[in-house]
Amino acid sequence: MNGRTKIGFLVVLLALKTSLPAFTQPVPIGDLQRAVDNFSSALAMSLPLNASLGLNWSSAYIGRFFPSIPPSFGVGVSFGVTSMDTSAIRGLAAPLGLGGIPGGDRFPFPAYTAEARIGGFFLPFDVGFKFGHLPPVGNPLPFGNRIDINYLLVGGDIRYALLDRAFLPRISVGLGFNYLRGGIGGRVGQRSFDFDAGRAVEFGGADVDLNWRTFSFDAKAQISQSFIIATPFLGVGASFARSRTGFEARSNITVDGGPLTPADVSALREFGIDASGVGMSSNVDRNDFNTRVFGGIGINLTLFRLDFVGIYSFRDGNYGASIGFRFQT
Repeated sequence: MNGRTKIGFLVVLLALKTSLPAFTQPVPIGDLQRAVDNFSSALAMSLPLNASLGLNWSSAYIGRFFPSIPPSFGVGVSFGVTSMDTSAIRGLAAPLGLGGIPGGDRFPFPAYTAEARIGGFFLPFDVGFKFGHLPPVGNPLPFGNRIDINYLLVGGDIRYALLDRAFLPRISVGLGFNYLRGGIGGRVGQRSFDFDAGRAVEFGGADVDLNWRTFSFDAKAQISQSFIIATPFLGVGASFARSRTGFEARSNITVDGGPLTPADVSALREFGIDASGVGMSSNVDRNDFNTRVFGGIGINLTLFRLDFVGIYSFRDGNYGASIGFRFQT
């Protein structure tokens, strides 16, 4: 797939085994598709939370750029991680032969951004932007299998200060957007899946990609209060996200050793799988509404700020944390 996007969040999943044996018994293709659906659903619910990392500054409002002296702006970086249901990953790993998944019921998804925020002109608002990117990288770690990763996160917001008075808490409301896409790809061995009255669809080794993307509209409210060098804060957020997740396997596809027929293609499509002689794929689209709470504390050292942030999703119980470092006037 030209320009395919992969991300290093699931490197552990493909690195568990560096050489993967072929199945001794074909796996029912319905089991594979159910695993894909479960994985896609769990990931689609987790993506908006991961995409919300970044721009969670401790100050609910940073002040005006003009006519303030000095003007209010800041630039920095943040690093974080959110969780997803590990059982969904285990369910997909089994039919693909990717080996065991480490214990625990949550799997970590990292994120990172470079970010900037500038205060408003005359009116009490500020605007923020964030960007995180990992260009296509092939086999970045010393594992025997090929591993390709990539990552892109872009977002922005605008916050309006409802309360901005000396010695009182700052309160703001905001609107924003987040776009996250990524995936991971690797080489797997021969696979065989039963379908259509015991017939088997097979590929003799394949490049398999797990891909995802989400675009979310975001609304949030935040309160913060500065005490000398510390700024505790608390906020709530809600997002509506459109997400697509799935897989693609590129290989010579056969059925019981023979070429794929139009009837075979139709039968596989009944399972939600698109297939041709050179590969097969399946994608799931979801629209989800999510709410979250976030908060933490900022450390203010003159022009340098350090933020520690915790985040929790009410819908699925996923959670996360991040740390940010920035220069701010």
